[in-house]
Amino acid sequence: MLHGRYPDRYPHPMRRRLRRLLGVAVVAVTALVTTAALAPGASARAAATVAPMTAQSWHSAIAHVSTPAKGCYTATYPALTWHSVSCAAAPKKTYAPQSGAASTAGVGTVGLAPETVGNGVDFSAGVTGLMTGATGSFPTVTGVTGETSLGVANSYSLQLNSRPFPTPVCATGGPSCQGWEQFILSNPGSTTGYVFIQFWLINYLTSTVTSCPTGWTWAPGSAHCYKNGSAIGGIPSQPITTLGNLSLTGTVTGGASGWDTAQLNIAGSTTVYSASTSDTTLDLSGGWTAAEFMIGGDGNSSQAAFNPGSTITVQTVVHNGTTAAPTCIYGGWTGETNNLTLVGTATYATGASPSIRSVQSNIPGLPASCKSASGTGEPHDTTFDGLYYDFQDQGTFTDTKTSTMTVQAEHIPAPPTYPNRTMAGAVGTQMGSDTVALCGVTNTSLYIDGALTTLASGSAMALPSGDTVTRTGNTWLVTDPQGDYLQADTSSSIWMDLHVGLGTYPEAVGGLLANAPGNPGAFETSTGVIIPAPISASDTTTMYHVYGDSWRVPTAKSLVAVCKIQTAETDPTTTGWANTLPQDVQAKALTVCQQDGVKDVTLLEACTLDVAVLGTPLAARSFIGEPAPVVVGWSEDTVAK
Repeated sequence: MLHGRYPDRYPHPMRRRLRRLLGVAVVAVTALVTTAALAPGASARAAATVAPMTAQSWHSAIAHVSTPAKGCYTATYPALTWHSVSCAAAPKKTYAPQSGAASTAGVGTVGLAPETVGNGVDFSAGVTGLMTGATGSFPTVTGVTGETSLGVANSYSLQLNSRPFPTPVCATGGPSCQGWEQFILSNPGSTTGYVFIQFWLINYLTSTVTSCPTGWTWAPGSAHCYKNGSAIGGIPSQPITTLGNLSLTGTVTGGASGWDTAQLNIAGSTTVYSASTSDTTLDLSGGWTAAEFMIGGDGNSSQAAFNPGSTITVQTVVHNGTTAAPTCIYGGWTGETNNLTLVGTATYATGASPSIRSVQSNIPGLPASCKSASGTGEPHDTTFDGLYYDFQDQGTFTDTKTSTMTVQAEHIPAPPTYPNRTMAGAVGTQMGSDTVALCGVTNTSLYIDGALTTLASGSAMALPSGDTVTRTGNTWLVTDPQGDYLQADTSSSIWMDLHVGLGTYPEAVGGLLANAPGNPGAFETSTGVIIPAPISASDTTTMYHVYGDSWRVPTAKSLVAVCKIQTAETDPTTTGWANTLPQDVQAKALTVCQQDGVKDVTLLEACTLDVAVLGTPLAARSFIGEPAPVVVGWSEDTVAK
């Protein structure tokens, strides 16, 4: 189902075809309703054979019907027409841009700072070319029973924010001036709400440009100017418990007669609200390339505080004339916040409603990323696109390499009872100018830029290039300002579990945790050789010599050389699958994994191997609740080519 609104002046051929189809449907439905109302005889009998439009289908249909002009409008079920209403004055609040983070002069311990959403922390959706519209919504909401902002219950704002963009209005402002536009629902909680657009000129003022353009207002304490567009008021206050019913849409049409529209759709309501203002205010139609949808405090850089145990899924649907999934961007642009933390990996949808979804929660989870990969246990690698394989080579290897981050892991021998198996015993990363190495799993040593460093549990350390190292018990997390991360879990005291996250996706990435570009069904060597998956279970030459050795790191370029771990660089000559274990050992380990609920045949084999080789039932924890692999690349159950 399509979301968003497509005014008649949009030029893209696909949108013209869509308008014709929607137009036929709207005319047909309207004709049936009108005929039934005017002719109670034969026409009424004909109408009785057609099911009436449901409220849900009406909400979807009215979203595709343009208002006849700019200004303020409402539509009421079941009519597919807009009615002009008087506009109201927008709230006297600023929904200002992010304030930015303080720079770090050097290494130093700082307070733990979870990724609470807002003020630059968010996932945004980018497109190729220009956007014509976007819709934000909350597909799932769990555990939410209350919320306050500045002490007022059910006080919050929904914001669909553009990325800052060049605008002709900046011609009279400072050299770093950019436009910024927000489609907003202001829900004050105790009174009725408003839907409107707030326009910004970021960094318009300078030492020589000391006043805002006519009609614009200075935002105190900043170099910014802002103004409000038309606002529609009288919107019934929406309790936070109805958050899942709300969707906010922004659309733009260019040209001198075009307008930008903010529309609020409330599932279960019989009214939809719309407010539009001339696109020439900033010319967003000529510069809209990314959108951030979020819930935050109701203006003035305030915070929306949810009750403990709250989790929401945030979805942003974008339209740019393609069916491609949007690009994931770690970051946002508003100054409002909420007290939820980004967790887990974003997901994507293609087709008529291309979208990105992310999870915000105050229940702990994996760090947030646009895409994630992992190397767990013996180790078992899952690439960013879901290619799953076992890797039992010894030495130092590149796990991940992008333009902003490198991750290397030292694979050391597993307990000597079972030869030809390895596990991660050290990991290092370079993000920007900083290098961080974690050595060993018992009394793990931390090296920052080559120097042995102490970091207590519950502490964080800021590094010169803006990176942060955080320790929570035996979990170590290194993040950079672009949203990349490396997490190492050493709580087993025998091996490390590694997770790596990307702050942008898609992006060029290589290493053991990266499959062939965009293809989870193939491996890629460091020299660009593509190896189709699966590799035969007995083909150690292809896996270790052709593929594995291509990602082997010489000592001179090793990020973990500081650990001084003496590991022979050897390729196993035989495979070490679960079916090669002694029968009694295999049976006992298999029982542990089955009791923990591991069912997928590939994960069950890997779990059995880990529990047996690593010698502890704790090895099964990495497999509990894990989804089945997208593609199995090399494992006991891979077939011969």
